[in-house]
Amino acid sequence: MLIEREAKKPNQEFHYTDENLVKYCLGFLKFEDSDFVLDVGAGKNMVWYKNLNVKNKDWCEIELGKDFFDYDKEVDWCIGNPPFKFLWDIMQKSFQMSRKGVAFLMAIDGINRFTPKRLKWINEQGFYIQKIAVVSCKRWFGRYFFVIFSKQPNKFMEWSNVNYE
Repeated sequence: MLIEREAKKPNQEFHYTDENLVKYCLGFLKFEDSDFVLDVGAGKNMVWYKNLNVKNKDWCEIELGKDFFDYDKEVDWCIGNPPFKFLWDIMQKSFQMSRKGVAFLMAIDGINRFTPKRLKWINEQGFYIQKIAVVSCKRWFGRYFFVIFSKQPNKFMEWSNVNYE
């Protein structure tokens, strides 16, 4: 699988999420006692997973032998800071397997992936953007966005299908 080959590249840099940033992001999410939450790309430090204050949780991390794309359980929430290179693929699978919500930390390049066609597809899956928290992380590239999707309909974001020239 392409993802397995990419994960095994020598000298590949990993950029782990700061624990205080994780706690800040998780503070926006209100899980119910029975919610099952999946950290989609835990990293070797598993900082999102370790800071999830829920009983029912699981993680995926290809470096630790649990490939997200092989995960076949339905969950209530998918959360984390997925690898940028596979962000849209991870988002698609997350929307298909989540019953309640998806919440990811992403750079501006992740926001730029929300084309009108993709936003329409996300809405067709029953998800809507609920919140975007803008955060700074100087050790990476500066500005990041914690984007929360849930199945609560709203008009937070609208888009045009017209191509203006």
